[in-house]
Amino acid sequence: MNVTQERVMGIVIAILGLLMFLNTLTMSFMMLADDPGPTLLPRVVSIALMACGLGLVFYKGKGAKPVTFSLNKNSKRMVVSFIALVLYALLFNVLGYLISTFLFLSFLTWYLTDQKSKATIWKSVTNGIVVTAIIYVVFSQLLNVILPAGLL
Repeated sequence: MNVTQERVMGIVIAILGLLMFLNTLTMSFMMLADDPGPTLLPRVVSIALMACGLGLVFYKGKGAKPVTFSLNKNSKRMVVSFIALVLYALLFNVLGYLISTFLFLSFLTWYLTDQKSKATIWKSVTNGIVVTAIIYVVFSQLLNVILPAGLL
């Protein structure tokens, strides 16, 4: 069995489906006689993901591309953006919404810009402040969503 892009994606999708299914096993909810509960739809979707993932693993397509592990400029941007997103998710409850979102948006705006200069830094910081403030007002004030204040 050759390692192709389709097979790698199939494995990733099947693993995500399995993790999703395992997560539904730990959900607690009130049981009612006729109600299947809130786990039914996630379980159906997770089983469908596993089936589709396994289908990609064993599908023998004609135009399957072999996996290449070369990082070009866009691949590096994707990896750095993903790492920044993971750090944002980890720091969201620790630093709170305002600080973590501001840092995430400012960094990502600066990093994804081709020209790096002092003006770019100021634009990125301004963008971080404005977008963070808009999202804060919409969710916190208009929709009454409680955003994390942070531990600090």
